[in-house]
Amino acid sequence: MPSLPARRGTHTLARMSARSVLVRVPATTANLGPGFDSLGIAFDWTADVRLTTSDTPTPRPEGPIERMVASAALALYTRAGVQPPAGLTVEYHGDIPVGRGLGVSAAARVAGLLAANELIPGAENRTPEMLLGIATHLEHHADNAAPALLGGLQVVVADDEDVSQVTLTPPADLRVALLIPEFSMPTEESRERLPESLTRNQAVHNIGRAALLVAALTQGRYDLLTVATEDVLHQPARATIFTAMYPIFQAARDAGALGVFLSGGGPTIAAFAQENAEDVAGAMREAAAAHGFEAASRVVGMAAQGARVIERS
Repeated sequence: MPSLPARRGTHTLARMSARSVLVRVPATTANLGPGFDSLGIAFDWTADVRLTTSDTPTPRPEGPIERMVASAALALYTRAGVQPPAGLTVEYHGDIPVGRGLGVSAAARVAGLLAANELIPGAENRTPEMLLGIATHLEHHADNAAPALLGGLQVVVADDEDVSQVTLTPPADLRVALLIPEFSMPTEESRERLPESLTRNQAVHNIGRAALLVAALTQGRYDLLTVATEDVLHQPARATIFTAMYPIFQAARDAGALGVFLSGGGPTIAAFAQENAEDVAGAMREAAAAHGFEAASRVVGMAAQGARVIERS
């Protein structure tokens, strides 16, 4: 992926009392079972992030989401060779939970980059591919960053900022039932439990299912989703943290789910469903409670649109 054009020296923005950009960004799910670090989907569950600059110094944002937004925005100022504003204020309006495997860190970083891109001169020279590369560098993987920025079903291969990706339109007739436990599973902590190596059979298991999953979703072969969402790479290790994961998977299938998987690094569990999505969500909630886990549920759609600027002032 090409880097941002080199700039000589550091340019200073014209002085202004304030400039503000409001960005709407989606929650996302990643991995989808076998597609570890390679597959992601944008949801129609969104949050709004406002980035405001001023000439007056402002305190560092206090919340974790707001800090990630500001850090991503400042990263783009640095890449563009532009002196950042004296004041940078972030407002987050949304209910995407932190540490639940729903891509909130990717959403925050994408929102910060997209908002800063509107505020820095030369936006026409910064392509979505460039912004995705920076977001991936900040996020460390592209499976959430790509759908957060570009929407849809994303197939990604990333080597730091060098990201190859294909955007596919998600099926409109599928819903996703989410079980969102009250406890958090920080991604880096759960990744430490993952195996360092796989057998050939395990590698073939996931490669075949990841390919089958993309084909099944794009061709409407929903009868294949149960097999296509199976995984042996990361979910077994993460089930040692979330011990009710597999019983909840089974409860979702018994209620008619078409395929079930751990959303990102968890602990949210996602299930593909159609008209019975609310029933599937309720069954997962009951199974979680039976195993001593408090959880909320939510039914969402898959969104073709990613982050977008909705207001400039």
